[in-house]
Amino acid sequence: MWCIAITGPPGSGKSTLAKRIADFLREKGYRVCGITCPDVRVGGRRIGFKVIDLVTGEEAWLARIDCKGPKVGRYKLCEGAEELAIKALGREDCDVYLIDEIGPMELRQADFRNAMLKAVRSGKPFIAVYHVRLSDKEFMEVLKKCFNIYLTKDEREIAYDKALSYLKTVLSSD
Repeated sequence: MWCIAITGPPGSGKSTLAKRIADFLREKGYRVCGITCPDVRVGGRRIGFKVIDLVTGEEAWLARIDCKGPKVGRYKLCEGAEELAIKALGREDCDVYLIDEIGPMELRQADFRNAMLKAVRSGKPFIAVYHVRLSDKEFMEVLKKCFNIYLTKDEREIAYDKALSYLKTVLSSD
């Protein structure tokens, strides 16, 4: 089983890199399942984060300033995201999981956290974007065994090339 773990500072292109890798795998015929949690901006100002199911395109608010749930940073968690993530990460008919991202908001919800942990421990290949300050021991134990990429803005193309080189090696041995 192979895995790619991507981290780096905010704005370095982690999600974009993960999406590019997933697109490459889809072009090779792999079914990629999982989630992405992009930020949402209005007028250049971030108002929150969504969680999106990569297979169905279904989305829900993960966190917003005006939601009613527990506070994480300046945002509050919203209802509905956890259920969507559990469903997206629970698919067994996929070849590769993508989790973007393993971060404070996602980890704050126990069932969401457990769904991500189950996916990375499933024995299936995965791509995971994780928060640069992630300290969760269970996730770090799994992620340290992956092909790790610390992304910076200056090395985006180099990182993509390294990821493709790694993938070509592991996919040829399948």
